[in-house]
Amino acid sequence: MSIASKAQLKKTFSWQNMRRLAGLFLFDAVWFAAVIGRGDWLLVTALLVVAQIGLAWKGGALIGKRSFYLYALLLVLGLGLEGTVILSGIISFTEGPFPWWLVLLWFGFVAMLMNTLDWLAGRYWLAGFFGIASGPLTYAIGIRLDAATLHGPEWQLWALYGVLWCIYMLIFAYLMKRQGESHEETKTA
Repeated sequence: MSIASKAQLKKTFSWQNMRRLAGLFLFDAVWFAAVIGRGDWLLVTALLVVAQIGLAWKGGALIGKRSFYLYALLLVLGLGLEGTVILSGIISFTEGPFPWWLVLLWFGFVAMLMNTLDWLAGRYWLAGFFGIASGPLTYAIGIRLDAATLHGPEWQLWALYGVLWCIYMLIFAYLMKRQGESHEETKTA
């Protein structure tokens, strides 16, 4: 094996890449526990969310006041996104208007986002694409798993969630870029 191959292998299996991969897999567990287990699995979901937040903290995504403010802002924006769709009447959740499992899911998602998708900072086209493609898909799957009920044609779900998730991810990319810039300014000052 050449020196260049060893260096590439070491880069591939770096702590940064492994924490991102672990964050993705852990969030899959959070999502399944929340969406499939719903109210029956709240404790499991909560424990997985604590692990997700712990991984984000260990990975450096939740270090310092600014990171916690950003976490809180992204959480409020995400819950606002949910509220907008619920108020539109296109979707309702089987366990009430705003079930606890959904709130926990957002706590876990924001931790995963900041820890795993931090590389989207400033990459607006890519962040928007991720929002359009993945946001509505998770809700369409959740509906098929009976976690929610659709009250209209499915294209409306895809259109509304696609727009909202695109905006959410663009805001995320912008805020992460700003946080990175302010972190760099603090280091050089």
